[in-house]
Amino acid sequence: MKPHKQSHGVTLVETMLAVILLSLLFGAANSVLSYSRRETEKGFWIQQGITQLRNGSRAITDLLKKTSYPTTITRDSVVGEKVISFHEKREYDLSGRLRKMDVNASTDFDMHSISDGDMIKPSFIEQTIMYFPVCEPEKDLETGYTAGVINWVELLLKPSHNYSETGLGTLVIIEREKTYDTRSETVNRAFGLSGAFDRGLPTSRVREIINDVNAIQVDSYEIDELRGLVVTTDGAPPLPVVNKKILVSINISVSHPKDAKIWLSDQCSVINNVQLVKVAGGGMELLQVISASSAKLKYNGTEKNVSVGGTIGPYMVTQIIDANSIAMKELGSDLEQILYKRDD
Repeated sequence: MKPHKQSHGVTLVETMLAVILLSLLFGAANSVLSYSRRETEKGFWIQQGITQLRNGSRAITDLLKKTSYPTTITRDSVVGEKVISFHEKREYDLSGRLRKMDVNASTDFDMHSISDGDMIKPSFIEQTIMYFPVCEPEKDLETGYTAGVINWVELLLKPSHNYSETGLGTLVIIEREKTYDTRSETVNRAFGLSGAFDRGLPTSRVREIINDVNAIQVDSYEIDELRGLVVTTDGAPPLPVVNKKILVSINISVSHPKDAKIWLSDQCSVINNVQLVKVAGGGMELLQVISASSAKLKYNGTEKNVSVGGTIGPYMVTQIIDANSIAMKELGSDLEQILYKRDD
């Protein structure tokens, strides 16, 4: 009798079971790797966010500490040295007593800022958070003349490149320089200077300091400060001249582009060297999508319900996209912009 030969092979059922087991194995491995990659990306983002907030706040603080008015310094052998500031002009008698001090009422060289304490959210509109001067004095000495320099610093919040998806912004510092020469004004010198902030000035430096900005909040606090006692010639009591000392506080928060629950914030507070003028914000914020044809918006601090085809400021609502975004365009333009609502 011949021995029976056993057949060796794999059945279709066994093959399918092997494929299913491998699919489950690779699927589990892929889920683990994807989760690990996402968490690693979040870790890198947190590290980058901490670094940007620290360096950005430091850059803003350093510039705020340097705020100053245009100033003229003159020196000759007859009168001696004299300092005349844009903000105030002092006159002393021969004994060194302060006889007169004029305070300039012009706000041309004051800090202008959105400082009402409200949250400033990114928008498709670029928003000027503040601008202020950092000045180098004009020097008119016996050894020669040096023109003064005004470095205008603008803190700008603009939409990030993926704003339509994330609703986040980028904080930018823009610096513009101009010189000033007051030799034609022999009496008032820098005290008589004029020339408000002009965005048409050539830029000397542009820096993107913080990305993924979720909100900015600017607060200001002020107290009266004694600037001097004017002694009159008629024997009346000394006249106190009071100025305002202003503390500016800026809070900046950032959030992860794909997970708004992950956020960081930093704050800087500086005593200003110039006076403060509060201005209204120029941004647009989507507060709520009410229905398929209407939404609640906030523009320049004013809330308004607008339907499709309705206008708020110079913009018109063209479409309600979904519960988190609407389309708008500037009147007279065909370019549509997406206004995004942050859930947080």
